[in-house]
Amino acid sequence: MTVEEIERLAAWCASAGIGEIELAEAGFSLRLLMQSVVAETPVAVAEAPVAEMVFKGVRAPGVGVFRLNHPTTGHPVAEPGQTVRKGETVGVLQVGPCLKAVVAPADGVFGTALVEDGAVVGYGTPLYELA
Repeated sequence: MTVEEIERLAAWCASAGIGEIELAEAGFSLRLLMQSVVAETPVAVAEAPVAEMVFKGVRAPGVGVFRLNHPTTGHPVAEPGQTVRKGETVGVLQVGPCLKAVVAPADGVFGTALVEDGAVVGYGTPLYELA
């Protein structure tokens, strides 16, 4: 983010009455605190890059409707606490009439679902924890 973009963001926040905003991207984080002073100048506080937490679990392989139970059988594809292997199907994404397998990225113990059955998910949405 450039200085000009930060200044525009600070001006927009001030005009919208937003007192605080925090942004984080890979290798960058920014926190703006709008303080009322005589000149009403926004104060920008740049923080050191924050170490990203790596999600160790199953993510959506695309966009679709997440299904805990297989639409044709009505049975769960995988149960919480079950041991799964890398590449094993653990869920289903439904895109119209098409079904796409959600597979385990590594061996592990399958955790509970992080999204509800029938939720619309996007690419990379965390679906399950994997221990």
